[in-house]
Amino acid sequence: MGTIEISNREFNTLSQLIYAESGINIHIGKMELLKSKIAKRMRTTKISSCHEYLNYLMNSKAEITEFIDTVTTNHSFFFRENTSIQKMIQALSIENKKQARIFKIWCAACSTGDEPYSVAVQMLEQELQFSILATDISHSVLNTAMRGVYSQERVRNVPIPILHKYFQKGIGQNIGYVKVRKEVTRNIDFKKFNLITDPIPDEKFDVVLCRNVMIYFDDTTTEKVVNRLYHALKVGGFFIIGQAESLMNLIHHYKSVKNTPSTFQK
Repeated sequence: MGTIEISNREFNTLSQLIYAESGINIHIGKMELLKSKIAKRMRTTKISSCHEYLNYLMNSKAEITEFIDTVTTNHSFFFRENTSIQKMIQALSIENKKQARIFKIWCAACSTGDEPYSVAVQMLEQELQFSILATDISHSVLNTAMRGVYSQERVRNVPIPILHKYFQKGIGQNIGYVKVRKEVTRNIDFKKFNLITDPIPDEKFDVVLCRNVMIYFDDTTTEKVVNRLYHALKVGGFFIIGQAESLMNLIHHYKSVKNTPSTFQK
């Protein structure tokens, strides 16, 4: 397969498709990244011409789904930016002492499952009852999440006692990998969900996490997403974003939580 060439017109068509389907803003500086994603799909579909693949893409809804899946797949790891999660769990623990209940949490861009599992093991450590809805636009990362098998590199930030308690160490051909135990996975429901187009769940959540996905959105899309997620929260519920993300210059109704990174409240 030779070097992939994309005209400015083709690039604009592709970037508009990606934006419409996922809300991700691909600017011209991401040309090489986009080429690598196209090359991956060309290898999978066994199409040797970029022009032929683009024609195939534009005429196949199934391939558009696979292409968007490839574009939106990002690296993740356990206990990423964990300070905001610790603060959230402390607040829920205080609330639980006032009235014991089952806390509902939505990980709205769960990727390969690292985030919901990281939240779950820490909730279990505090003996809190909970259910987690974990969603993502990508079916391939959801398949990884549901398997619950990860390289040891991915869990390097997990404290050793928690690692031993909630993960099984691989043996034989699985050496170098760990698997999340059933007592963790049974608290989590994985589902495919598009933050831009799918209807917000009817149930109200105590916490909505939407971290490290809005960095790929423009302000218009980010404002739309954060306000859609606002309606999924209970009054007093927490909304947590990534450390590289901000709600500045956006119109919204959240209140910032003092001394708590990247955390807002309804």
